[in-house]
Formats: sequence, structure tokens, C-alpha cells
Amino acid sequence: MKFNIFSGKLDVKMSNSVLKAAIVGCGNIHRCHIEGIERCGNASLYAVCDVIKERADAAAAAHSCKAFYSFDELMADGGFDVLHICTPHYLHAGMALRAMAAGKHVLTEKPMAISVEDARRMIEASEKYGVSLAVNFQNRYNEASLYLRQLLGSGKLGKIKGARAFVIWDRDEAYYNSGEWRGKWSTEGGGVLINQALHTVDLMQWLIGERVSSVKGSISTKRLSDTIEVEDTADALVTFESGARLVIFATLAYAANSPILMEFICENGIITVGSDIRVKLNGQPETVEDINHISGEKGYWGTGHPALIADFYDSIVNNRPYGISGSEGIKALEIVEEIYRQGRG
Repeated sequence: MKFNIFSGKLDVKMSNSVLKAAIVGCGNIHRCHIEGIERCGNASLYAVCDVIKERADAAAAAHSCKAFYSFDELMADGGFDVLHICTPHYLHAGMALRAMAAGKHVLTEKPMAISVEDARRMIEASEKYGVSLAVNFQNRYNEASLYLRQLLGSGKLGKIKGARAFVIWDRDEAYYNSGEWRGKWSTEGGGVLINQALHTVDLMQWLIGERVSSVKGSISTKRLSDTIEVEDTADALVTFESGARLVIFATLAYAANSPILMEFICENGIITVGSDIRVKLNGQPETVEDINHISGEKGYWGTGHPALIADFYDSIVNNRPYGISGSEGIKALEIVEEIYRQGRG
């Protein structure tokens, strides 16, 4: 079947309201946010901000908007409605708190913060000031993710008994040396788990759809111990209230970025997701057609940014709850922080 990303999933009703967006942080990921804003009927790009002047100027010139060179300057101007946070991890919480206190809605890149404590402060601020807080887990909006959510929720395969997720990638010394904030507990908040694997941790807990009852995990630095102080390898067992067990393994020690592997063992069948999706129901293969899988150097970003951004702005304009609010976005961080607590002793 052809799976439509909006069919039965997103009821986005465009209105005449247009919200002004500002983006802080003009690294690689900000381009995905600009694309989403430009494709969204409820948004327009008001400003970009980066401490590297050339970056801000280039983005502003390319998209005909204002440029700012410090967050203080952007906040002093204040002529925007929604802040997109695309900065290094350790800046997310502070910027979000300032923006929400000023009455701005916030969409932050993952992780929403580098500690659960800061994430909870962000959620409290959202409620206190009556503004929306969203976390950018765009892979939930990928065509394959929505298909899996629908299939697992249909009941055809019965209850989930267990699942596994493998993120086996390559990051070298040059990657970590590309930014001073990378590879440090105080600024990145961790390594492979909080950065590369966090999207997969979020997807798995979202697709399983239950509360976590226990987490047991460990971390190590097998390849990059001379370069980083955080982990490049991690494993965990996450148990859910039903007894379903999720096994996670993530490493940056491989020689390539392999496709993420996810598998769900259910009462009546198995779903395996790698370079494609394979479904067995009662031992017989099911046909899965036309599910869009993303490849390429940045394929793990997926195609979900435009849909996520459109849905977020629609939720603001139409005053409805947003699906990946702070209270939803914190769930993957809670799992990761518990693995770090155990792994760091």
C-alpha cells in the first residue's frame, strides 16, 4: 500500500494566522528547520542568529530575514513568536527558559536538555507562561515510523513481547574535534546515547507505547578514549509495565554508518526494520509496499522536519495539544539519563 504521511495521522488545517519564526544556531540542522518553515502555511522566517557572524549573514541573505549575532540581541529585538533552538546541547535549556518567560513558543532540537532536571524546568515554564514547548523528534513523522505505529496499534500482531534496536555507526576524531562542545559531559551531556541514538530510543519507546518500569545499562569508550570523555558505546535493557523487554545497543566504533536495525517480537508475528521493512504474521510474510526509506550521509535525519513543523505551528494556531510536547520529549532523556547514572557509577 502507499502510506500517506498525512492520511489519518495529521489533520493540519491551515488558517490565515502566520507566526514569525526565529532560528538560533546556524549549523547544518538549521537548514531542515528553514525548509519546514518555508513550506508551512502558518509560519514565516523572521530572523536567524549565530555567534559566527558569517553563518548568520549567509542564512539571512539566502532567506531574506534579519541576522543577529548573539542570543541577547535576538531576545532584545523580540519580534518573533516561535524560537527554533538549533544550538549545542548545553544551551538548549537556558535559551528555552528565557524565550518562554518572554512569551515565545519553543521548538528545540534534541536533546531538549542535557539533564532531566533541566527538562522538567522547561516543562514547568511552558505551563507557567502558557506557551508551547516542542522537542524535535522528527523521525516520528517519517513514513516508515507512521506505518509501524499504525501496524503495531492495529492489534493484528498482538501484544509486543520484546524489541531490539541497534545503532552501529562511525564517528572519528575529526568529528569530535569539529566543535569544542562535543565529547564532553558538561556541554554535550554524553556521547552516542544522547546524540546519535536518542532518536532511536525515542522511536522505540513511542512505538512500544507503554510506561517504562526499569532500566539497566552500561557505557564504555572503546574507540575514542584519547579524544572524548563521554561514551562511544552503550547497551541497555529497558523493561516496560507489560513485561515487554527492549534491548538497545549503540556504538560509534564501526567502520561505516549502518542502517538502524529495529525489531519487534509480537504474539502473532515479527516486524524487522533495516534497509527495508519485513513483516511476518503467523509465520507468513506480509507484503509491505512503497514505504519510503531514507539513505545518504544525513539519511538518519529522515524527512520528518516539514511535517513536524507544520503540525507544531498548526497546534499553536488552532490551540490544540502538540504530540511531542516537553512531557513527551523527556521520556527518551529519562531512559538515557538512567543508563548514564548506572554507567558512570
